Amino acid sequence: MTLSSSPSWRGAGLTDIGRVRKMNQDAFSVTNEHQLWVLADGMGGHAGGEVAAKIAVDTIPEYIANHVKSNPSDPLPAPALEKLLVEAMEWANTLIRKQASQNLEIKGMGTTVVAVAMTRDADQYQAVIAHAGDSRAYVLRDQTLSLWTKDHSLMEEQLDRKLITPDQAKTHPLRHVVTRGLGIEPQALPTVKTYSLEPSDLLLLCSDGLTKMLSDAEIETLMKREASNLEQMTHTFVKTANRLGGEDNTTVVVIGAASDTTLRDSPPTSG
Repeated sequence: MTLSSSPSWRGAGLTDIGRVRKMNQDAFSVTNEHQLWVLADGMGGHAGGEVAAKIAVDTIPEYIANHVKSNPSDPLPAPALEKLLVEAMEWANTLIRKQASQNLEIKGMGTTVVAVAMTRDADQYQAVIAHAGDSRAYVLRDQTLSLWTKDHSLMEEQLDRKLITPDQAKTHPLRHVVTRGLGIEPQALPTVKTYSLEPSDLLLLCSDGLTKMLSDAEIETLMKREASNLEQMTHTFVKTANRLGGEDNTTVVVIGAASDTTLRDSPPTSG
């Protein structure tokens, strides 16, 4: 079985160091031919976060490619794809922890991760989304932006328990503490969910370097304005985040139906 009968959805990605950090510890992979897109935001001193993020965006597509057969008429059902995506993330988690254990300079490294894989049933396309940490997946549908992931973070837990307000969470000194990720614990335990897709949907994966600088309302406005050209949208997101301060690395991957968006044909890419 394969992920999709054809590359009916296409994505574009871009990563940037920002205006404050000395190293870019974000990474992404775009594999349109496998209908799979992955984004990671590394954590850890020295080069550790960079290493962990790179392992994630390389390992997850490789694992999935090695575990599906090439039969274009038989796409992988969503439940099976959910299971496979979680397995791929757990394998990446194992590799990150193994490499960290062998090198004191990157001991304790980890990374957030968010991934989207497309499949279809008899009626429509479906997006399988798995994530661990606070990198996010959004969808723009009918000119309205919705968040399809829920941060694995200390602030999200505090909000759920009504111990802080949303306004307090924005400036809390522990607002960037994540409670899940790859490399942190022996099991990553990513959250995975399948969503039905509409032909006009636009999906956004992003690191918190974007959401620190732009509100959801600003992200929505930009996506609506740039909807016809995914590559242009990625550049506009990065430029806007940097113009507003660029306090962190900013990485975005945007995905749309191939017939409805402008995107040059290109080989698989990563950053």
